[in-house]
Amino acid sequence: MGDLHVVEWGDGDPAVLVHGSFGWGEETWRAQRPLAARFRLLLVDRRGFGGTPRLGRVDFERDAGDVAQLLDGSHLVGHSYGGLVALLAAARRPGAVRSLAVIEPPAFGLVRGEPAAERFIERVDAAMQGASDPAEYRAGFLRAFGFSPANERLKDVAYDAALSSWTERPPYEANIPLDALREAPFPKLVVRGAWDRAPAAARERGAVVFHAICDMLERRLRAESATFPGAAHNPQLLGKPFNDRLQAFWEST
Repeated sequence: MGDLHVVEWGDGDPAVLVHGSFGWGEETWRAQRPLAARFRLLLVDRRGFGGTPRLGRVDFERDAGDVAQLLDGSHLVGHSYGGLVALLAAARRPGAVRSLAVIEPPAFGLVRGEPAAERFIERVDAAMQGASDPAEYRAGFLRAFGFSPANERLKDVAYDAALSSWTERPPYEANIPLDALREAPFPKLVVRGAWDRAPAAARERGAVVFHAICDMLERRLRAESATFPGAAHNPQLLGKPFNDRLQAFWEST
């Protein structure tokens, strides 16, 4: 689709997978390759990430338009910022969605006013405004989540992904059409990590906020729920347990 880079793995029923901040398609979904034995996986690189060139500021509304055009009776999966994009894309073309699964989307608008959410947003905003380069922003972003960033040098596609993430439109500006999504006929699944092995600071910061968002989505969308022990914000990286649950969800549709 134009200059949007999409990697395809496998054959079968289509599944569109949308990555979050700091990643790209093949990096975020590398542990899902075994699913290509049964499904045709379309790994999207959002604008400014992976093989897709940047087109101004990263914006969840524009990304949702890109993803919506790819849908064709497809399963749709989104991680983090990509989960926000997936929610919006599914609402744009509900008739083209076979199922929707989101992994800890930063739909902060659903929990505005909650003290933990407001503090989390303040930390991320401070990291964005106070950084002098993409690596510094990535480190500040991880600290906002309660993690200690590794001292690593970003280069090539990872540097570009951090640069694009630095200018993302804040996800708390998104208006999620919950009523329309709830009434859409496709099944919904909300996925979270248990954050059981995360540092205490991460459990107090990231886990509290993302679990509150997931609770709200499960309730308002009447969605199925899946929680993965041993994972924090990236349960898809567990591989087999995540893949087995996702495949069972897809096959139930």
